Amino acid sequence: MHKMVEIALRVASTVRRPWQNRAFRSPRRVLIIKPCCVGDVLLATPTLAAFHRMFPNARFEWLVSAHARPMLANNPRLHALVASGNVLGGGTYTWREFLALAQHLRHQQYDTAIVLERSPLLGLLAWLAGIPQRIGLDSAGRGLFHTHTAPVPIHPRHEAELYLDVARAVGVPTDGVRTEFYPTEQARHRIRSLLGETHPIVIHPAGGENPGMVLLSKRWPAAHFATVARHLAEEGHRVVVIGGPNDRTLAAEVAGSWATPLAGELSWDETGALLERAALFIGNDTGAMHLAAACGAPVVALFGPSDPTRYAPYTPHSRVLWHRVGCNPCFEHGRARPDCCPNRAIEAISVEEVLTAATHLLNAHSA
Repeated sequence: MHKMVEIALRVASTVRRPWQNRAFRSPRRVLIIKPCCVGDVLLATPTLAAFHRMFPNARFEWLVSAHARPMLANNPRLHALVASGNVLGGGTYTWREFLALAQHLRHQQYDTAIVLERSPLLGLLAWLAGIPQRIGLDSAGRGLFHTHTAPVPIHPRHEAELYLDVARAVGVPTDGVRTEFYPTEQARHRIRSLLGETHPIVIHPAGGENPGMVLLSKRWPAAHFATVARHLAEEGHRVVVIGGPNDRTLAAEVAGSWATPLAGELSWDETGALLERAALFIGNDTGAMHLAAACGAPVVALFGPSDPTRYAPYTPHSRVLWHRVGCNPCFEHGRARPDCCPNRAIEAISVEEVLTAATHLLNAHSA
């Protein structure tokens, strides 16, 4: 992929760009290009909401990977989801596949693309697809294929706000929008059948696994999560521990005899239905954390190697716990630095801090 990016930049440097700085026209058929991953796609939903509010009669579609597709599957603002396949979805792909996707998109006759990635390949994709209006981020000159750009500042800025800058660049108001997720009624029924009408505290001890990157140093120790779960259960709270199919052993370890382990038992849709009725969510910097915020749950978010300035839950109903330990944040250009200190940052968070933050949010939620 890096070689493809280099080639795209070289090609673009030789191309005149008469398309830039043109007047923005009201869109009729829009393609949002943000294929991956779960948390990033959720952080882009406020931008969809802002454009949809401004242009309610336009048709909105989203180019998305299979991994992140569940985050958008029931969103009423979208008319269709377009599969990205391996292209830009975390897998490996060839130029032939890339050009085939561009040709497919060309047949759809979009008039506007909203490109919510820094990679020039996505801007190139929209250009090759013949989409006349291409709005997107411009990070260090990578927005050269866009007709309208939102500069990415050098200093860290929240990802959701960066995406909203794309809307602001063409005069679309962004006040009052938030991350969004819409569970189905079937999912809500399943959660009621499992938990009745209770409003549980949800703990997610897993994470750190995305297509193309594994960073298990995002995970707070399971023993610490278990202590928190036991303490909250002893206070009379219903506690549920969630995760994916590969997290069953971890969830059982955290749950012990005082919480209900549901790892591997819930779809993303059902997880959203659980989180929209949760009294509190406690978890690492993961897609599930962003899903909790999108569903309206108060969130205690635990950060270690990643930067909460950029990736904190996009909600005022949250407490972020993070300590600088000398090497974090550990990301450069979307990848972990090789000198990142394993687990040192996340283990700097104490059980007492988590319980204090949880008590604060529970009291505020009750009030």
